[in-house]
Amino acid sequence: MSVTGFSPQTTKPTLSRTNVTCPICGQATEPLYRIERFKPELDIWHCPSCKLQMQATMPERLEDLYSEDYYSGKADYTYKDERKQERFERFVWKARLNRIKEFVPAPADFLDVGCAYGGLALEAASMGYSSQGLDLSGHAVNEAKKRGLKAKQGRITDGLFAPRSIDIVTMIEVIEHLEDPQASLAELSRMIRPGGLLVIQTANFEGQQAKRGGSNYHYYLPGHLFYFSKSNLTRLLRANGFSKTLFFPGVEFGLLPKLLKSRGNFQTPRDYAKWLRISWYHAMSKLAAGSFAMTSAMVLYAFRDSE
Repeated sequence: MSVTGFSPQTTKPTLSRTNVTCPICGQATEPLYRIERFKPELDIWHCPSCKLQMQATMPERLEDLYSEDYYSGKADYTYKDERKQERFERFVWKARLNRIKEFVPAPADFLDVGCAYGGLALEAASMGYSSQGLDLSGHAVNEAKKRGLKAKQGRITDGLFAPRSIDIVTMIEVIEHLEDPQASLAELSRMIRPGGLLVIQTANFEGQQAKRGGSNYHYYLPGHLFYFSKSNLTRLLRANGFSKTLFFPGVEFGLLPKLLKSRGNFQTPRDYAKWLRISWYHAMSKLAAGSFAMTSAMVLYAFRDSE
């Protein structure tokens, strides 16, 4: 679930409950930032113990953020329609799947959570996986089905998948959108077979990029409800039956797929100068050790414990 932009003037989600305790360690949370570039403003609170950040209030109906307008670019809070540049997106999908198959090769049961129009899951199917998709948006699910993907509409916590029925679950820029990450990971633990793989890509708020950005960091968005770090996300995974994790600063594949993907947005030969910025960021993202990371991009591979 990738977000391309937000105009703060017109999107006004209905807000409901207030977060008061941390879902990871149960501590009372405290105010951290008020993000005033959005209307209504975003109140970001954080846990003083594990440093998890979260929006103080949640949308009453999360589905309202992900209407057809969200996927078509007509809403203020919008998604990049992968179908328009799919031959370029495929470079990254293939690179990710080639890394995944090192741990869980095909044939295996593959589920992409937040599948949107199904590009990653369909690419997995082309590589021999038995692929499915899950998305909260009925519009996205219907479009994915038209493309031949077996897709379901709903939340992870809706119990739509049988216990021990999935070998690989991918959540690419999705966990930050979930209203209840603890309950979601508990359900994923139920769904994934022992030894199975959960792939999570999200921002790392221990990274220097996020720390330097403060309240201006671009990842603070209306649909992003929780903000993790390598440390607290690993803690949450281990509490839910994923004791073995692998941390990849930046992404788990090399620079070339990212460069090739970027060509989908190029208009003139001068656009190739953007490769310098992409290459620099990729190199900086690899400067990480322990809890230190230069950038705030991360991928975590988590393996379901044997029973």
